[in-house]
Amino acid sequence: MTTGINQKMFKRVQHIIVLVMLLLGSMQAVAQIAMPDSVCVGGNRIYKVNDATVPSTYTWKIDGVVQASTTNQVSITWNNAGTFLLTVQEHTAGGCDGDIRSGVVYVIAPPIPNAGPDQTVCFGTTIRLNGSGSALFQWSPATYLSNANIADPFATIPFAGTYQYILSANSNNGCKSVKSDTVLITVRQPVKVFAGNDTSITISQPLQLNAIDVDNSGFTKYNWSPSFGLNSTLIKNPVAILNNNITYTVTAQTVDGCTASDDIVVKVFIGPEIFVPNAFTPNGDGVNDVLRPILAGIKELKYFAVYNRYGQQIYITSVPGQGWNGMVKGVMQNTGGFVWIAEAVDYKGNIIKRTGMAVLIK
Repeated sequence: MTTGINQKMFKRVQHIIVLVMLLLGSMQAVAQIAMPDSVCVGGNRIYKVNDATVPSTYTWKIDGVVQASTTNQVSITWNNAGTFLLTVQEHTAGGCDGDIRSGVVYVIAPPIPNAGPDQTVCFGTTIRLNGSGSALFQWSPATYLSNANIADPFATIPFAGTYQYILSANSNNGCKSVKSDTVLITVRQPVKVFAGNDTSITISQPLQLNAIDVDNSGFTKYNWSPSFGLNSTLIKNPVAILNNNITYTVTAQTVDGCTASDDIVVKVFIGPEIFVPNAFTPNGDGVNDVLRPILAGIKELKYFAVYNRYGQQIYITSVPGQGWNGMVKGVMQNTGGFVWIAEAVDYKGNIIKRTGMAVLIK
């Protein structure tokens, strides 16, 4: 082949052009990019020289490996990261070979997202996710997350259960992760502690407190506050000796750090004594609906009985905290006065008897 022919071939084969498909709204357009080319792993490119009307064949190679295309363009899907040399040589219909044109292709590895270790947390705890492996992140779903587009958003999950978050990533050069990563967040059921029913005692009467693990969650630590009147604040069942009304709060903790709190109201009276209100309003509003004795310094309630104006017993109980709701055989009684009689044993073993009158007000 003569030098003149070689020069002619040199002029005919242009630089390799990269054809990139662009999505514009709902339409596609083709953009041309000059070599060298940068592409993400998994990306597809179409490389082209000359015009399809030129009656020639072409040899395309990647690092010396011949590709299948013999036309003026080749479609390549880059599946491995690295730097590659793409070459093309034209062969005319007359049997002459042109100059070899080449271009460098940089194939960029995709980011590998890491969603962090699975976590098990206490109910009500704010969790921080720990994503890594890139510069740009996307968590899915975004539910309960402070920001789904950062590596370490906070998750505030309002319900117990197991939640799955999927992390995808993009690098600064636009490469997307080929695979996502998943983290499981398990939120434990809420733990509950019961400090006991509100109660009444007399001045200097020892009161045995007792915190109850409602759901057998396995509390290992207890803390009562305030410390006033308690023989210990760090056990489940301290003893209180008081001369004033007080509200105690107990906070219990499991071995894995889950906590629960509850209050108990203690009213302190001069006594021992049986107190009964002189009126009640059984109207269903939740306030003073039931006529019941208030026991201060009482160890045992023998009975609490209510009588109508004819001397007929219409109610009796020996259960502390229970009382008469104003009804007899399912019928609400009229406004009027009713006599009550109570007998109890105080914490020292003494018998206490009391009687009085209470008015039912509608």
